[in-house]
Amino acid sequence: MSKSYNVTRKDLKGLSKRELDEMADDKDSLLNEYAEKSSVKREVKKKRKEEKGKNNDTPTKPIS
Repeated sequence: MSKSYNVTRKDLKGLSKRELDEMADDKDSLLNEYAEKSSVKREVKKKRKEEKGKNNDTPTKPIS
């Protein structure tokens, strides 16, 4: 079962630079959870794109 990330950009909207800097130091903060979510999302998209390329073995010329 996949992990659920319930953090969005809206959760971080309106925070001051000082608050964000403090969140960057805390490993359990929303900011770090959002960063982890973003990196996992990028990896999943990359894997799906690679799989799509492998499964796309259609001939270049149609069979007549």
